[in-house]
Amino acid sequence: MPTLSQQLKEALARNIVKIDESAADGLGGAVEDSLAYLVEEIDRHFHVRERWWGAAETPSETNAIDVNVNRPFVAISGNNVWGTAIPILGTGDDVGIGDDPYFDPHRVLFVDFNGNATAWRVRFIWGTGTSADAITAGQWSEIMVINAVAGPFAVGVPSEIKHVRIAVGLKMWAQVWNVTNVAELDFFYGTHSYEG
Repeated sequence: MPTLSQQLKEALARNIVKIDESAADGLGGAVEDSLAYLVEEIDRHFHVRERWWGAAETPSETNAIDVNVNRPFVAISGNNVWGTAIPILGTGDDVGIGDDPYFDPHRVLFVDFNGNATAWRVRFIWGTGTSADAITAGQWSEIMVINAVAGPFAVGVPSEIKHVRIAVGLKMWAQVWNVTNVAELDFFYGTHSYEG
């Protein structure tokens, strides 16, 4: 009979072969948060198709997005507090590619700071109820941005958004904070979608 040490060595050898030489189902697998699932989610975050969105003519919690480059989302700050949350994705909007049931907002392009060169906090909120409910539940992620060159349509590059993967069909809102009351921040955003 093999010793415990020999049994452990054999088991380790089998598992190394399994990790190194076996195919995995990744996001299509049945075990969410398994090693193969998470590795593919990370890989797909960097090697996946991206879609960009502007605002619908009248953004609502049903339809907020449109494919355009002439109508950014416009978020308005409060007086050194969060401004009103605006819808940036409605329940009727489809940001998935094909039948992909999940997505994440990945990048944002700020196109107009309306002459404001101070720091902004930008919050991206998601949920099924109201934006206030989602905020209370902690369903939001934020970034900060500053316009080093004040003026409309200052030169910019997309900023990364650190965000969780969420189900297609949920609502999203954006909210901004600036030291100036009723300051406007205009932006477009891009999404990635996932099959599992």
